[in-house]
Amino acid sequence: MLESIINSTKVELGKKLSENGISEDQLDSVIGLAQNTVMDNFRSYASSGDLNDILSLFNGKQSIQASSSVNNIIADYAGQLIAKLGFNESTAKSVAGIAIPFIMKMINKQTPDTGLDDKDINSLLGSTGLDDVQNGILGKFKNLF
Repeated sequence: MLESIINSTKVELGKKLSENGISEDQLDSVIGLAQNTVMDNFRSYASSGDLNDILSLFNGKQSIQASSSVNNIIADYAGQLIAKLGFNESTAKSVAGIAIPFIMKMINKQTPDTGLDDKDINSLLGSTGLDDVQNGILGKFKNLF
């Protein structure tokens, strides 16, 4: 589902990135890397059982700007842009500061009025998300005994 949300926003996100100096031939790589970074970070949060910040964000209890998880994803994405696509630090931070909050807003728009729970995060991640959440949460309980 996350992949389809990001794919549905490629034109609008591409336009925003183009307005900020990203060339047309870089857009697919830049947006694809954003998608992978968001999914990898969500999976990491799920596998560690640390979904509170993400759930607070998508349940309207926290703003995108105040979310430590979003800020971590932005920093990770900026680093990925530098390492994988050769962006300079300034451009990477600018692109990350545009793309990741935009993607989070698009995910938020897809959030039902009733909010999200662990299972909804799983559907965002696809089939591997459930395994990550179960292993992360159940793993924490197993460690208690």
